[in-house]
Amino acid sequence: MNRFFFKFSILVFCVSVFSCFQNKPASFPVRGTNVSLLSQSRHAREGTLDFSKPKKLEYKFEDSFSVLPNSSLQIEYEFSFPPSEVLAGEYSLVLNTGDTSWALPLDENKLCYSVPVTDSFNGHFYFALESSERIEKNAAPVFKIKSLKFVECWFGFYRDADEILIISPFIYYSGQPKNNHNVSYVIDIPRSFLPMSSFAEIEAYLSTGTAVLEFSNRRIETLPGIGKIYIPPAMFPAPAAASQMQAVLSGDRIESFRMIIREAPDVFPLPVKADPAIILEYPKENWRKNYYEVFSWDRFPSLLIFDTADYAVQDRLFKRLAFFVEKAGFRGRLVTHAEVEHLRGWNAHDYRAKDLARFFDTARKTNFPLLDEERELERILLNEGIIRESGGSISEGAGGILSISRESPVYLRYRLLAHEGFHGLFFIDDDFQNFCRRRWEQLPAAAKEFITSYFEFDDMAYDTKDEYLLVNEFMAYILQQPVSQVGEYFGKTAPLRLGTSLLSSFLSQKDEASGTWPSLAAAFTAEAEAFSAYVNRHWGLSGGRIWGLRVE
Repeated sequence: MNRFFFKFSILVFCVSVFSCFQNKPASFPVRGTNVSLLSQSRHAREGTLDFSKPKKLEYKFEDSFSVLPNSSLQIEYEFSFPPSEVLAGEYSLVLNTGDTSWALPLDENKLCYSVPVTDSFNGHFYFALESSERIEKNAAPVFKIKSLKFVECWFGFYRDADEILIISPFIYYSGQPKNNHNVSYVIDIPRSFLPMSSFAEIEAYLSTGTAVLEFSNRRIETLPGIGKIYIPPAMFPAPAAASQMQAVLSGDRIESFRMIIREAPDVFPLPVKADPAIILEYPKENWRKNYYEVFSWDRFPSLLIFDTADYAVQDRLFKRLAFFVEKAGFRGRLVTHAEVEHLRGWNAHDYRAKDLARFFDTARKTNFPLLDEERELERILLNEGIIRESGGSISEGAGGILSISRESPVYLRYRLLAHEGFHGLFFIDDDFQNFCRRRWEQLPAAAKEFITSYFEFDDMAYDTKDEYLLVNEFMAYILQQPVSQVGEYFGKTAPLRLGTSLLSSFLSQKDEASGTWPSLAAAFTAEAEAFSAYVNRHWGLSGGRIWGLRVE
């Protein structure tokens, strides 16, 4: 009887001890859900697994758990030492999520692995060591879970601020990954792990050199000095019939490569972040609004870029701004649309925060009727902090806006966006403004008189009494094309537009053999070399180019 009682007591004790650890919350952090993660054993609660004494680490979220659509489960873990450094033979550490099993990477001491979870995931999962042979204790690492969290679904790899590698399934490489030279990384996602309507946002960083991304039948190359590729989600939506989504990144010193899967692009009018080259090539059928799309320059997000379907749309957004801000005889005055309808505005536009605030504040204080497009523009500017509203008044925020149109021919779109982009940098960078003023001040008198007359002539009608405007336009007209084309533009094209009669008073004789004014060509080529060197030194840009990517 005593012996029976003793055995029974031991059994009760063991059951009670075992029960203590069942359905207890895990002791490591769990983020991205508001329900508890329950462990099924003491080892599971602690999140530790000794490879010499493999025990299944089993977990289940509380019954109220439901997985968010398009999610990944991200596991941060560490080893006492990397298993791949010591162990030989067939073994793997597996995460089973019910309908899928994932072999965890074992190559580093600390890792973070992010696996997609499907709608069928019920919150029950486990970790288990699968090995074909016994592992001796002195050669057995200990696996420990540091944290779990649910994140938006993504694939690829990067390192966090603590240099911990964060990686997902469906990425592999060829080349020499140890020194990161001449490597091609491939993200290849089966359709079964993608929403029916999939949009891929791609981001990659490299420390030196250049890289090429091949995706959706496009080739996107970084230009020298540009260490980032960013592709917004609506640029290349995946065809619903495709069996997979694949992206290949090749280059030197690739630091990270990620594809974030979205079920829909951002809602208009939230700007689409993009490099200017992407904006120029962005499929119009992917615009969120039929008449125009709004972007933010990825490297300078306080600058918004509007691409319009045609000049008529652009005029309704910006034409009255052009007269209010820049046109001689109209500056500072709100005009009716009918008053300027027969006058030329611009085929491209740029406005700084200060002038935008003046325009909309004046309209508000005088109860001036704005067009629907102008009111929508005002809302976008307020949302993005380019202008601010307080006490019924509009004040200056930060940044500015630029605009081009699809009605312009392709070659002109590139030139106009370069012109407007350098205006944007002038708006936001005081050092660049000071450099431009210094170049203006030392410009030869004849060249200065010529460019001033050119800006005042005919339908351009800039108010050249405004030095800020004058210096800004001087810079942008020089930087809108490559240095090699500046001599032709200022030595021939621009003078012919101005007319010979207006040139004779301050320029030397035209060279009839070449059809140029050599002194103008030489003066402005020297300026182009100085300006292009400045923007290259500061931003990796050059005359005629504000983009960091080449899209084919």
